[in-house]
Amino acid sequence: MTPERAPKRLIHRRDDRPARRTAPPDPENVTAEGLIARARELAVTFRDAAENGERDRAIPRESVEAMLDAGFARVLVPRRFGGYELGLETWFEIAREIARADASHGWCASLLIHNPHYLTYFPLAGQEEMWGGGVDFAVAGALPPTCAIEPTDGGFLLSGHSPFASGVLHSAWSFIGGMVPDEQGTPEWCWFLMPAEDYAVLDTWDTIGMRGTGSNVIETQGVFVPHHRVLRVRDIVSGDPPGPRPSDNPIYRLPIASHGPLGFSIAILGAAQGAVEEFRALIAGRRGPDGSRYADKPRNQRSLGELASDVDAAELLLRRCIAVAERGTPPDLEERARSLRDYSHAAQLCVGAIDRIMALAGTSAFGATSPLGRAWRDIHFMASHQGIGPDNNYSHWGRMALDVERDPGMVIY
Repeated sequence: MTPERAPKRLIHRRDDRPARRTAPPDPENVTAEGLIARARELAVTFRDAAENGERDRAIPRESVEAMLDAGFARVLVPRRFGGYELGLETWFEIAREIARADASHGWCASLLIHNPHYLTYFPLAGQEEMWGGGVDFAVAGALPPTCAIEPTDGGFLLSGHSPFASGVLHSAWSFIGGMVPDEQGTPEWCWFLMPAEDYAVLDTWDTIGMRGTGSNVIETQGVFVPHHRVLRVRDIVSGDPPGPRPSDNPIYRLPIASHGPLGFSIAILGAAQGAVEEFRALIAGRRGPDGSRYADKPRNQRSLGELASDVDAAELLLRRCIAVAERGTPPDLEERARSLRDYSHAAQLCVGAIDRIMALAGTSAFGATSPLGRAWRDIHFMASHQGIGPDNNYSHWGRMALDVERDPGMVIY
């Protein structure tokens, strides 16, 4: 699904990105319920902004600033840095409400909340450097190890192109991937954290789905990253990085398999739930050439019931994954495999639901500005993400269930 535009063009550096925002309410005065209610309010505005996001290939600056002003970037940030230190369920509810209105806004909201959670696995000195001046900014991530890494005194030099950095246009920091020799000289996947003034953004994002995410390419040219802003991926896979942690809260010791794919599945679920509601309203208000109501036709009644049940089942699967991750003790390998399987299956249930909606909704649903057409494009696009790929995740659970040796190439499990 690699987007290609030629020639690549420098979009901007730090100057054009949203500044750090005015601090939201003090953590002591913030509740999960209040944040979720604010997400519902903002979703109305974001629904109206969806067309602009598709046109501009990035959600509007005003949308990002509204999320920051609402305090969403603080949801999973430790309290020691001014965050709210709330749980995965709060992240889930906020992003889901926004994705019901527009998948691109929901995807960006999900990353605005969850990417800072990834950063809590980095060395504490790196967190202190980044959040020392405040936490109300977005962070982007381009995780595959595509960047060339050269060891140097005190850290590493990074050069290359890191693709699929969703939200990079409005982010003040980003982390990208590359390979570094471990203690035995074997290449090891690491993430490197950088402020936005250290890299450029290339204009590459021109897709038929999720256009508003602005998932462009980060370009680095000899960028220096000190050791305290480097994370070994094995440490987030295990959920137990060395050194002091920013909090005793167990959400900062979760293995990535238990929570990472949720970021993709939330937006898919929200978009599917929004599409079910759009379809219900369409059927309720439509009449045939003979004046008969579509709502009176048993076929439509059954179809609505079936596809809504599938989307509800997807939600239940995701809620179980969250419950396992948040119970206070890290999930074991079998539970991680089941969650990975269920993240994928939830996405596939939503794909099936939106396909049935489009088959029933008629040609008008395929209009360029149709909310149903946008949801159809976006859900299929999101479900193609490798992190929730059914081939890998179903097979991984199947191997464990059949007592077959794990695939050594699938290091993220």
